[in-house]
Amino acid sequence: MSKKEESAVNLTPQQIAEMLQNAVKVAINSAKGEEDNWQLANKPFKQKSELEKEAKRYGTLFSRPKSKIDAKKPMEFFETGTFIDKLFLKEDDSIANGIPMVIQLGIVGNPEVGKSILVQEIALRCASKGKRVVFVTSEDSWESSSARFDLQSRFRQKAEIMGLDWEEIRNNLFVFDTITNSELRNWSTFIGTYRYLVEILKGVDLLIVDSLTLLDSYRGALKYRVMELARYNQQHGITAIFVSQRSSEEDVDKFGFAGGVGIGHNLDGTICIDFKKAMSELKEDLNRNKPKDQQIKQWDLVHFVRALGCRLCSIDRKYYEIQITNNGFIKFKTYEVE
Repeated sequence: MSKKEESAVNLTPQQIAEMLQNAVKVAINSAKGEEDNWQLANKPFKQKSELEKEAKRYGTLFSRPKSKIDAKKPMEFFETGTFIDKLFLKEDDSIANGIPMVIQLGIVGNPEVGKSILVQEIALRCASKGKRVVFVTSEDSWESSSARFDLQSRFRQKAEIMGLDWEEIRNNLFVFDTITNSELRNWSTFIGTYRYLVEILKGVDLLIVDSLTLLDSYRGALKYRVMELARYNQQHGITAIFVSQRSSEEDVDKFGFAGGVGIGHNLDGTICIDFKKAMSELKEDLNRNKPKDQQIKQWDLVHFVRALGCRLCSIDRKYYEIQITNNGFIKFKTYEVE
């Protein structure tokens, strides 16, 4: 053994750590990193010809407002056939009877409040009317070989109750069962399959994701998945509904998406479906159309729906009392919106 090798063997752990640290510093200092782009704004082009050379490309990267007539686009609405259609308003503040076309909509609330029941009905109603629907399930298998009353069976039962054509639904409904097909929990596989439906089979009108936490197991990355999917849907004219649990039990009636506040920021609008103790504003809203003998009292626990926000159109922000019916639907409880 040489003296150099013998010396290396006798190094203490601290000396080895220092040597590794110094080696990393040398490697970092010697690496040629990209120039800090923030500094480019303070530096002129070396020659005017460089700017002229890139002028054609730069000229395509910004937009100018169109004429007053050409820029006019009417607001269109997507009919879900459910009570949430009553929460969105037209320009004249009349009820739209639909959600804004190509909206990326979040539905948030605690477990067992009816979020999945609602989106299942939306999927059935829209598919029965010829809309091509992608339904993503992460909480229940679509088809089970066991005695379990699976999701497909429940869909069929609901379709019969509503008097919908099951064959029409079969032609227009595409199910991503992420429980049975675990490959769909891989983002690349998920988005590849989705793009195949959109771009190759040519047609998706509505995407329903129940629930959005399946898009990434890492909370920090989830908002980027939602953002990426929402942007893709905007570019391809696809309306989407993302179901999410609330982030905490205390965060009632707020933008409390599981996965962080960034989730709601990436979406166009949010509807909250939840339970809440009746306080001033909620109690006043829910009692406005009720007979005196049915008035809600202070501190009563109420099952409600409320539109929290929408960047595409006006919304009705009032509270509405809802209930889950015995045959598995979620409805306004004692009144209809006028």
